[in-house]
Amino acid sequence: MTIARHLMRVALALPVLGSFAVMQSALAVGTDAGTSINNRATVSYSVSGVAQTAIESSPTGNATPGAGAGANTTFVVDNKILHVVAETSGNATSTSPGATNVVATFTVTNQGNNAQGYQLTPTNLATGTASPFGAGADAFDVTNLRVFVDANGNGAYDAGTDTATFIDTLAEDASVTVFIVSDIPLAATNGQYANVQLAARAAQAGTSAATLMAETSGADNATVVDVVFADAGATARDGVHEASDQYTVASAALSVAKTSSVVSDPFNGTSNPKAIPQAIVEYSIVVTNTGASAASSVSIRDPLPAATTFVQGQYAGTTDVEVQVGAGAPTRCVAEAVADSNADGCYRNSSGELIVGAPMAVATVSAGAANSVTVRFRVQIN
Repeated sequence: MTIARHLMRVALALPVLGSFAVMQSALAVGTDAGTSINNRATVSYSVSGVAQTAIESSPTGNATPGAGAGANTTFVVDNKILHVVAETSGNATSTSPGATNVVATFTVTNQGNNAQGYQLTPTNLATGTASPFGAGADAFDVTNLRVFVDANGNGAYDAGTDTATFIDTLAEDASVTVFIVSDIPLAATNGQYANVQLAARAAQAGTSAATLMAETSGADNATVVDVVFADAGATARDGVHEASDQYTVASAALSVAKTSSVVSDPFNGTSNPKAIPQAIVEYSIVVTNTGASAASSVSIRDPLPAATTFVQGQYAGTTDVEVQVGAGAPTRCVAEAVADSNADGCYRNSSGELIVGAPMAVATVSAGAANSVTVRFRVQIN
């Protein structure tokens, strides 16, 4: 019997090792949480050269020979919670001062072995936080910070359609697009950056992310689906993973210079004229954009100075105002009184102001010094 018992222990050991190898292989391909892993060993042996009836194993020990007398050794696969939050574009999102509903796009991927829900939290990162893309550091906070889940899977934020602020259920190996939506302060300036972060925290599927997952402590319970956090976020193994994105402000940066020069006077004509009564003076207004974006809907409002009278017909084609972009050929318009009746972009309002805007070239000032816009008009000294 001593030899028989020894043979029995050896035979029992072999199926156990085989069972361990199967379990490892199953976990490597993501066996679903809650799956029962069942196994039963069978021991064959002989006594004095006579084959005996085989004995099956059971968790509590079985000594009754025969098929079906044993019982399976069973355990359930535990819930490995592993998810990844990733920014999608790989660079900063360009925006402008005062822009609303500016979108930063992320994905949340469930790499665990069970369907999960996720609580989603958008955050402004602290001033000075380094860029996730090697660009400039955070210099301001966005406002009206919100988070929404892509409802129709088109990868683009659709206001009114993408309204969920949590992930209710995400199947294993599945991904979903998530948007951080925010507004840019009007005070943000060209070249500034703002960093935002999306954090996803594991929750029980189907609970609207209200029931957060907690990691199981203590020894493994073979009959219970234990929870194991496997994330490697800012704080490893806390059921939270996060990623950052960045907004970059690309704005127009306008400077305005206004100069005057005497064109002629009644005595010297155009030869070294002086600013005396009845002299003609030309004003030049230069608008230069050194920013990263074009300035649109630009208009110039210039109150005509006291002791002067606006002079009409001073430019080619008896026009009143000349507009030149960079070194290009100028365009001209007629600045009629009260209203822009010919819709050419120039007029003098009832307050005596000269208005120059659309459709003249001054209405858009492109970025770059070479695209500066110069507006010229003339007055006569009373």
